[in-house]
Amino acid sequence: MKTAYCFRYTLILSMLILYSIATKSQVEDIGEMMAAGKDDAELLFQSYLSPYLNGFSAAMTGGWYNTAAAHKPGGFEIIITMNAAMVPEKFTTFDINELEDPGLQSLHLDDPDVSIAPTVAGDHEPLPQLNYNLAGYEIEAFEMPQGLDWRYVPAPMIQAGVGLYKGTDLLGRYLPNVKLAGAEIGMWGVGVRHDIKQWIPGVKNLPVLELSLMYGYTRLHSGIGISVEPDDIGAVDNTTNTSWEDQELNFLAQSHTANLLIAAKLPVITFYGGVGFIRTKTNLKLLGYYPVADFEASAVAGHIVVTDASANNGLDPIDMEIKNEDGSVTDPRLNIGFRLKLSVITLHFDYTWANYSVFTAGLGVSWR
Repeated sequence: MKTAYCFRYTLILSMLILYSIATKSQVEDIGEMMAAGKDDAELLFQSYLSPYLNGFSAAMTGGWYNTAAAHKPGGFEIIITMNAAMVPEKFTTFDINELEDPGLQSLHLDDPDVSIAPTVAGDHEPLPQLNYNLAGYEIEAFEMPQGLDWRYVPAPMIQAGVGLYKGTDLLGRYLPNVKLAGAEIGMWGVGVRHDIKQWIPGVKNLPVLELSLMYGYTRLHSGIGISVEPDDIGAVDNTTNTSWEDQELNFLAQSHTANLLIAAKLPVITFYGGVGFIRTKTNLKLLGYYPVADFEASAVAGHIVVTDASANNGLDPIDMEIKNEDGSVTDPRLNIGFRLKLSVITLHFDYTWANYSVFTAGLGVSWR
C-alpha cells in the first residue's frame, strides 16, 4: 500500500530514485535529519539515499545498443527503452555505528544495540531511534525513515541513432523537461558507435560476426519543491523574518559508459553482448532555508528551538556528491541480449551484470 501511495504522488520522480521523498512523511523525515545540522544530515542522507542514486545512475547507462552493427550513411533507428537497475541486497541496510568518521555529532542512538537502519531500498523495520544530546540531557529526535521494500530503479527514455560515415553512428537520447505537481525532470545524452571489424584483416570479411566500440554520456536533472517548517520537526519557531518557502531538492546525475560490442547477426534475430565500464557522478542539493535546532537555546528551553542564527546555518545546507564506478580491465561490466527484427520493427531484451545489474527492454524502428 505504501509503495502504491509513493508511486501515485511521484510518477515522474520515481525515475529519479527518490520515490519516497515526495510523500509528506518522507519530507518530514528530511526535515528531521536537517534539524541536527548539515554534518549529521549529509551522513544520513548519503547512507539512506545512495542505493537509489547509484541504481538510477546505473540504469541510465543501459539501452545504448541492441547490436554491434553500425548503420549505413543515412540509416537510422528510433527506440523507446525501459532500463531497470537492481539494488544489491547488501545495500538495503546500513549500520549507523559504522558511518564515516567522525560519525554523528549532534545525534546518537537511543539504543546502541539497535543500529541497523533500512536504506530507501530496504524494508519497513526495525527503525533505530535517534536522540539529540543537549548539554548533557537528551531530547527525543526521530526514528530513521522506512524503506520502500523495492529494489528496482527504472529509467525509461527515447533514443535515436543515425549512420554517418565509415561505419560510424551518432547516438542521442532525450527526455523532454516535464513538470508535474511541483516537480521537474529532464534528460539528454550523446554517444557514438564505430565499426572496428572493417579495420581487422582476416576478420572484416567474416559473415555474421559484428564488432564495434561505443561510448555514451547521459545527463539528467530534476527539481522538486518541498516544504519543511519548524512544526514538522517538533520545534518552536523563534526566528523573526525567516521564510520557509522556496525550498527545493535538486538532483543531477551524469554517467559515462564505454564498451566493446560483439554480435552475431542472423536472419530475424541478432545475439549481442558487450564488455566495458561505467563512471557515474550524482549531485544532491537542498536549496532554501531549513529549520535547524539551536542546541544552546533548546537546552535552556527544554525543547527544540529554531532561532535566526540556526536558520542561517540551514540556508542551502546540502550539496553532496556521490561517485560510483562499475567495471575495469580485470573485472569488466558484462552485457548479453538479443534483438528480433521484423521488417523495420525491432524488439530487444538484455541483461547487464555489474554491481548494480540492469535489465533492458526496447521497442523501435530501424532502417538500413
